[in-house]
Amino acid sequence: MKKLLIIAVAVMAIFAMSVPAMAVSPSTYTFDMAARMLTDIGWQSRSGEMTNSGNDVGSWFVNMPGHSYLRARFYSVDKNVGGRIELGLASLQPSATVSLRYAYGYWRVGKCRILAGQTDNWFGSLAYHVRQYVGLNENSHLLLFGWGFLWPHRVPQVQFTYNTDNWGVQFALEEPRNKGTWAGATNVDTTFILPRMSLTFMFKYGAFMTHPGILFVKHDYEAGAGASDESWDTLAIVLPVKFTAGAFTLKFQGHWGKNFATEIPFYSTTWTGPVLNGSNVEDTTVMGAVLAGEYQIGKLLLTAGAGYENWSNDTWATNDEITRWGAFVAVPYQFTKNFGIHPEFSYYKYGDNPQTGSDMGNEWLLGVQFRFVF
Repeated sequence: MKKLLIIAVAVMAIFAMSVPAMAVSPSTYTFDMAARMLTDIGWQSRSGEMTNSGNDVGSWFVNMPGHSYLRARFYSVDKNVGGRIELGLASLQPSATVSLRYAYGYWRVGKCRILAGQTDNWFGSLAYHVRQYVGLNENSHLLLFGWGFLWPHRVPQVQFTYNTDNWGVQFALEEPRNKGTWAGATNVDTTFILPRMSLTFMFKYGAFMTHPGILFVKHDYEAGAGASDESWDTLAIVLPVKFTAGAFTLKFQGHWGKNFATEIPFYSTTWTGPVLNGSNVEDTTVMGAVLAGEYQIGKLLLTAGAGYENWSNDTWATNDEITRWGAFVAVPYQFTKNFGIHPEFSYYKYGDNPQTGSDMGNEWLLGVQFRFVF
């Protein structure tokens, strides 16, 4: 019996090891690997309103920002089925971390595509991002996110896309990012009647491209005794435009919406969420825009841009709005296909506190990003 058991286990082990080889022949798919290793070095200066000491503070920084990555992409031979896994790499001492950026698969039939997994999509598309790269580990400064550029982040989703050369439409059902309750509420349950939804259109004509879209999620609450039984919505409408003429590229994104806090990353959780005012919910309105230009001269790129945000709520005590803005100028140089540097200066004005009317400070960063891309 013992010998029979040993033989059975051995046969099962051999069979288990042979299953992957039988299930997927190496000739039925291909894959490729890619990597991006970034290092920021520079100087950050913050005004006294932003520091613990109350004095202006400047400091050097050297670190690896989290949009470094290791990526693998998989394709069937006919390229109709594929997938992508991408891990973010960050090192900000005393810790170094790995995070999930992408993990999805897709199936393409003609002009239609069905995709499921963790990813972003056409809404807030990074095809329009400005080239502001230095400072992700210093107050989350990247691509002017939250300073004029709206990006909904990568979340698990199921999306359907119909795409031609000149136009397309995409609809996605997504996992909400904000699943919290009212501050201090311990007997409230968060519920969602529907997942987060986005609907985005695409139009291309010559040098012109745009992806207008809308995103919506309804947050509902089931409240216990003594708690507020309320609901609120996050809504975002975005209009990006890109125009390329020879060596010159112009990028613009404008957005309007309400209650971005936590649902849309890089926006203040203090000043862009809804306010529970007695038994009523007061929405915080968010509007902003970013504009940038790029001019290519051989291996050198000249680029500059500015972003603007306005957040308003009638319940705020002194002022009913916050206006903040940021700007940058950069001169990236690509030495080889796989190596370049990105010198950059950026400035951020945080506006006035709407409760007290006091200045919330400003900061500037001057640095260089070393970029190795394979």
